[in-house]
Amino acid sequence: MNKTMFKGLLATAVIVALTGCNDSNDDVSTFNLRIAHINDTHSSFDPSSLDFTAQVNSEDMSIRTSAGGYPRVATALKNARTMAADANKPFLALHGGDAFQGSLYFNVLKGAGNATLLREMGLDAMAIGNHEFDLGDGPFIEFANKVNFPILAANLDASADSQMSGVTNIKPYIIKEYGDVKVGVFGLVLEDMKSISSPGDDLAFNGEVETAQATVDALQEMGVDKIVMVSHIGLDRDIRIAESVNGVDVIVGGHSHTLLGDFTNIGNGQGSSIAGYAEMVTNPNGTTKTCIVQAGAIAQAIGQADVTFEEGDVKTCQGNNTLLIDNDFMHKYDGENREPLIEADQSAAEAFVGEQNNIAITEEDALLRRIIDIDYKPLIEEFEGKVIGQVFDANDPVDTGMLDHVRQPGVKRNGASLPVTGSEAGAHVAESMVWKLNQQGYGVDMAITNTGGVRNDIKSDADGNLTAGYVIGSLLYFSNELAIVELKGSDVTQLLEDTINYSLTTSSGSFPTFANIQFTFNGKAVVGEQIEDLKVCPNGVAAGNCADIVPETAYKISTNAYIAGGKDGYDIFDTKKLSPVIKSGFIDNESMIEYVEALTMAGKKLEEIPTGLTFIAPTSFEAKLDNPVVKPADNQ
Repeated sequence: MNKTMFKGLLATAVIVALTGCNDSNDDVSTFNLRIAHINDTHSSFDPSSLDFTAQVNSEDMSIRTSAGGYPRVATALKNARTMAADANKPFLALHGGDAFQGSLYFNVLKGAGNATLLREMGLDAMAIGNHEFDLGDGPFIEFANKVNFPILAANLDASADSQMSGVTNIKPYIIKEYGDVKVGVFGLVLEDMKSISSPGDDLAFNGEVETAQATVDALQEMGVDKIVMVSHIGLDRDIRIAESVNGVDVIVGGHSHTLLGDFTNIGNGQGSSIAGYAEMVTNPNGTTKTCIVQAGAIAQAIGQADVTFEEGDVKTCQGNNTLLIDNDFMHKYDGENREPLIEADQSAAEAFVGEQNNIAITEEDALLRRIIDIDYKPLIEEFEGKVIGQVFDANDPVDTGMLDHVRQPGVKRNGASLPVTGSEAGAHVAESMVWKLNQQGYGVDMAITNTGGVRNDIKSDADGNLTAGYVIGSLLYFSNELAIVELKGSDVTQLLEDTINYSLTTSSGSFPTFANIQFTFNGKAVVGEQIEDLKVCPNGVAAGNCADIVPETAYKISTNAYIAGGKDGYDIFDTKKLSPVIKSGFIDNESMIEYVEALTMAGKKLEEIPTGLTFIAPTSFEAKLDNPVVKPADNQ
């Protein structure tokens, strides 16, 4: 075991050594538990980039390095378990949910790769994340049947679902025994799961607070007075549980991707403004407290908390998150130009990291790296290397090889703010939906989808090519099914106003991006009259043969199956639809690939097209606007 490579977790070992162990000489009412945890790993089999600041020769040096990945997390978890055993400490390793989605590995392998790799990490339990249901129940059931640890969800009622109810590895809770001491671990998932994912119709998700209290009460009746909740409901709801429920001693969270802790020592600020790592929140009885932890996302960090119980209640809870990094340090220059550190700076930067307790150079687990490289990576490389076309934006003074994406007009993302017309990338995604469905004879009039489903700019690689791997792994990695919803023209108008206002106040990703329509959103007009001059353009906005939308006419709208169900502010799709939603069976990223390939075969590049939007920001939103990317034509 290379403890030097994992020194970030040793700090808590010292704390526990000072506060007492579980040997026979200790007071029998004192119990110490060590918990290692991860969450929202999102199929991040390979490392991702991490920027941090190191003190090198008394100066700040901005460094970019590789961080995380499943093999590195596996090393960290195995080392944590070994160190706990060496210290004679009871140990739990928990996953806060959302193993699915997030990388090309998931798009190609679905849940199978996650099952194989997570089996090797020695996990004791995992919560169900919302993304576990993104492909419906089938892939999740297969995953649950393959892993060697229980999957927990006390508020999931699968009794009416013939398939899910038969999966014995999905449980409300487990009880771990450490000698004469019992520790209960229960799971909690989103009570509004059906609004943000695609679980089976016969599954029910009960209230979070009510279920948590009822589960604690049931465990306590069985003589279990040390209770851990592993959840996938987000930090704010974890705090709500702690403030509303008596008897939950520790909450190991997920969903909000919160890297709790103070990372100012490496230039990365505080992980959260509302909680620190191992935050102690007072329960409604006014006396007991709950310790809350969460470890970020995309397999970059592992958390470790040491919890001391006295008379069944938490006395102390201390620990930290540790970022798991490689030592492939590069200077973080602006743009894509990077240079390795010179030898002296490399040594100094490594020495600096060695002195910190929240970042650690950590070796990858050889077995997991071998499985990924031999069994999975060739499949990924074969697919992601396929060239489907080229991108060219002659109207962009910054990068002609990129079509910019913003969730909201005027709010910068990846260097563009596009304050009037919105997302260039989204316009092509919406256009590909219309193209694909009308190729199949569906006769859709327009597409309306959410910008949050478009995950990135559309951009060429270093060789000037757009690849299938980029579309699936970076642009549209949720792999949503294309659906068709039929609405009256008046309801289309209301949908656009509702979703834009919902985006500006509640959820940035709900802002619509569309094809075959054009209009002005006037945020300074009164509510109910903010959509101005809405027109339908049967052959696309660029063709110009647009006509006013007709309030009582029925229009077929292409969207993705997720928001077709009325989610993310798109309630009208569900409440005002004129006929049942049609699910086409075609996937958005695959349709986008075919669309680009069709343009390429016609001798065309992927160029900027009119988005159809003129955006006038409401006064309340103007303070959030960034300085725009100035373009010579439409994107002012």
